[in-house]
Formats: sequence, structure tokens, C-alpha cells
Amino acid sequence: MASADGGAKAIIADEENNSDLLWALRGAGNGNFGIVTSLTYKIHPLTQTIYLVATWPGLDDLQGVFEAWQHTAPHLDNRLTSQLEIHRDEILLFAVLASGSEAEATRMLEPILSIGQPHLTTKDANWADNYAGLQIPIDQEPANWKFFSQFISEPFPPEAIGLIGSLMAKAPTSDCNYFTNAFGGAVKSSEPSGGSAFAHRDALFYAEPGAGWGTRGEVLASDDPLTAKCLTWIADFSEALRPYVNGAYPAVPNAGMPEWETAYWGPNVDRLRTIKAKYDPENVFSFDQSLPLVSG
Repeated sequence: MASADGGAKAIIADEENNSDLLWALRGAGNGNFGIVTSLTYKIHPLTQTIYLVATWPGLDDLQGVFEAWQHTAPHLDNRLTSQLEIHRDEILLFAVLASGSEAEATRMLEPILSIGQPHLTTKDANWADNYAGLQIPIDQEPANWKFFSQFISEPFPPEAIGLIGSLMAKAPTSDCNYFTNAFGGAVKSSEPSGGSAFAHRDALFYAEPGAGWGTRGEVLASDDPLTAKCLTWIADFSEALRPYVNGAYPAVPNAGMPEWETAYWGPNVDRLRTIKAKYDPENVFSFDQSLPLVSG
């Protein structure tokens, strides 16, 4: 990593060298301490996977689907991950099972799939092919996106799910969505050697209300009449759910959020500020929500 301490220099952060910096970068990098110039990963082979998609038309089944998902998905086999994506006219469940069968995947998700009459598709393929199927081609993406990040540690009560449904029904475009990703599993049960500053391992799920609008290559966001409407809608969405969430993700920053340091890093803020002072004492790497230096 390139550090600003005493002038630009390259340093190594691993379990034997600058281990405090390694800990900080795992969850609070984001340009706070320097510029990461290279990474070394330990990887695990993954070949065969099952990719499952369930679709419910409209939002009539939202209460049942969301309730079943949030009480099921975070507690399943570590090999299965899933997410909900709620639009103004449909509910989508995406799930990937590593090294298993279609029957096994549908059995695990039965509490969710038994709600209503979803349309179901599955694909048995290697991970590279299934991962490619998860991606939306860039030219089909809206020109503009605005997200807010949320971590949820207690199941949403019915009134919170009702808020999601009513707000999504009023979404200004069909690209707007409410996205969730189940936690639990290995996220909760294991941590990298040497630890990490990531403070939300006990979350049930991560979520993002997101506004998407505009066509690429046409009108700039500043000139698009939908911009103000979409930004107002997404800000209202985030604020409405504030009583039900207890954290946020610094890689999807929430501008204007009060007490953002605690929302991002929880009890790790003081240690992170001390590490910031050590590796960036002149606060060279400073931005709107960068870690503040230790005062005094």
C-alpha cells in the first residue's frame, strides 16, 4: 500500500507486518489510510453451482415472502446464499447453492417458495457461467443510480415490510428497487485470521433502497426531470426505514447520515482513529466521510 506518512512510500500490511493496518483495511479501507496498490487473496475452488430465480408478479405476496425469507435465509446451510429484489410490479428471489442439486436448493428454500405461486427457474452450471447470468449488461443499466445502505439485525416487523411495499408501489421508475442480501452463514461464523474492522457480522441481512433512472448516453442527470423526483423518493425511503435499521456500509456511503462513523464501524471507531493517526498523521487522505484524526 502507498502511505502518506513522512512522504509517499510503499508498505506491506499482513499478519506479520503492520497488522493493525491490515485489520483496519478489512472493513474501513475506502481511502482512509492510503492507496492500496496490490492485494493477495487466498481463494477456494468452486465449480458446480445451482442458480435459482423465483418471481412473484405484483406485490400482493410481499408480506408473506419477506417474512419467510428473513426468518429462513440467514439460517440456512453455508453453501446457499440468497437475496430479494423488490420492484414496483414484482418480487424476485435470487439464490445460489454451491456444490449441490436443484432438489436440494428448492428444499432449502421451500418456506419461501411455498408463498403464493412464484415462477421458478433453475440452472445447474459452473460458477463462472452462473455468475455471468447474475450480471446486467452495462448498456441495459439506467444512466443514474442512487443507493442507501442498511444493515438489519432484528427481523422487520409487519409495519416495516408494509412501508417497503407502499414505497415501492410509488417508485418513480421501473428500475427502482429494494434489494436485500442474507447474512448469517460464514459471515457470522468465521473471520479472517488477524481479524477485521467490519462491524456487522451479526446482521441478519444487508439491504439497499435504490433509485435508477435515465437512459445512458442521452440526458445528463442534472438536466433530467426525473432526477429531483428520484432523489426525493429514495431519501424518503431511507428515512422511513431508519427506525428499523442499525448500521450502514461505508462502500455504499449514506451522505448526510447522522453519526455515520458509528453506523459504519460500530465499536471499532476509536481504534480506527488511532490507526488513522499512525499511518496518515497529516490527514492527507481526507474526504466528506473519512475517519477523523484523534483530537487533542
